[in-house]
Amino acid sequence: MKKVALIVEGVVAKKFMELVVSKYFSNNFYLVVTKSPECLPPSLPSTFELHIFDPTSVYRLNPLIDAHVSDVFVLLEDIKEQQAVCEIIRQKNKEVRLVSLAQKWEGVKDERVVLLNPSEIIANKFIANIPNVPSVPQGFGLEQGELMEIGVPFGSVFAYRHIGSLRQKDYRIVGVYRKNGFYLSHPSMVIQPRDQLLVAGNPETLNNVYLQVKSNVGQFPVPFGRDFYLYLDMCLQSKEALQRDIDQALALHSQLKSTMLYIHVLNPTDTATIEQIRATENKNIRVVLDFRGRSFAAKLRQDSQKKIGLVVVGKEIFKRQENRRALFESVSPIFKTNATGLKGLRKSLVVLNQSMESNEDISSVMFDVCAQMDLKMLLYDFDPDKRYNVEVIQNYRYLSHIYNRRIKVIRTQSKNPVLFLNSLETPILQFLPFESCITKNPFWGLFFAKLERVAFLNDTHPQMFIPVVE
Repeated sequence: MKKVALIVEGVVAKKFMELVVSKYFSNNFYLVVTKSPECLPPSLPSTFELHIFDPTSVYRLNPLIDAHVSDVFVLLEDIKEQQAVCEIIRQKNKEVRLVSLAQKWEGVKDERVVLLNPSEIIANKFIANIPNVPSVPQGFGLEQGELMEIGVPFGSVFAYRHIGSLRQKDYRIVGVYRKNGFYLSHPSMVIQPRDQLLVAGNPETLNNVYLQVKSNVGQFPVPFGRDFYLYLDMCLQSKEALQRDIDQALALHSQLKSTMLYIHVLNPTDTATIEQIRATENKNIRVVLDFRGRSFAAKLRQDSQKKIGLVVVGKEIFKRQENRRALFESVSPIFKTNATGLKGLRKSLVVLNQSMESNEDISSVMFDVCAQMDLKMLLYDFDPDKRYNVEVIQNYRYLSHIYNRRIKVIRTQSKNPVLFLNSLETPILQFLPFESCITKNPFWGLFFAKLERVAFLNDTHPQMFIPVVE
């Protein structure tokens, strides 16, 4: 048993003492110091030793805080008295762990001092009760959100899926709360709407998992953002290219659930063209002229702080390596326009690769976009050695039941996907994982088997690049 000192006073201290006495009285030996006995329960167990005096008295307090005391909890109403007591304790005993209720302790840099901020604690409690905010245990582990409780709504991409079908990279679903019961997870367990998932993992990863679980069918561009951003550069693009990108951005804005379409015009030069672009403005479309001469990369890095749902760019912007690097860093979906437009667009395509086994982002986005745009879905599985991506296809089949959409799988060991795309007479929307290799020089991609390294050179078909965790 450890010897723990409790220096208490006030309403909060009274509740604290009631909990310690009723639930944890046998865990330690407690040394209680107070000048107000009314904050204590009527009777104390034998593991409690009571001293009634003013704790700011160095003469009385010092003899009690000896080397046998491992922890001291200071819970007083007066902040100045609380700090004074803490200073007395620290001068007497340099090794004791000190827990106090205070926002800060000026001049103290001590790893064995734990300061509990009342304002922060109350604010976190309020945050936990806001709808659509993940529940994160307080006072547990590193207190950085490595455990999270996530409710599964109807229409979630996680609903009706086996836990074993989820790749769970950098996180694990530990258990499921269902109908007032708790069940440890296992691969064959099927996630149901209204389940509460207990998830453990990297805090940043858990935030992404929370957004994916809460993302309902047919809500894209959520969870990435709510607005579309079209970027035009009048120094790089011809009038025809500007109009091409505007037409395709307007088509996407009308078919997908974006809140606003922002048309950002970089390096505006021609007044007549600017007036034509301004003519597209309405309550849901806004034209923004940038006369500062900033590069696309600098402009995007500033805008991406606002959570962009979809970035729309033409090949003239996308082909520059520094721009692709900025697009990759934005962690937003990217739509690259095509030469012929979206008229006649009826199908979508994803070329499967092994890296998709550890990432589900592209599949859920593809189903969501295709559901909203009413596009047929093709999975192209190409491997000269017939090592097909069975697990990835199984993941798509699970989602096909959720979204109630059919998928067609094309397996081949002979026809390269680039040749297949070139053979198509009508445009097809190609979905690609936005992997870091896309930011490299495409020349070197000719010597690698990975399609993504050279796929963006294609201008015949529109392409949507989905950010993934590598």
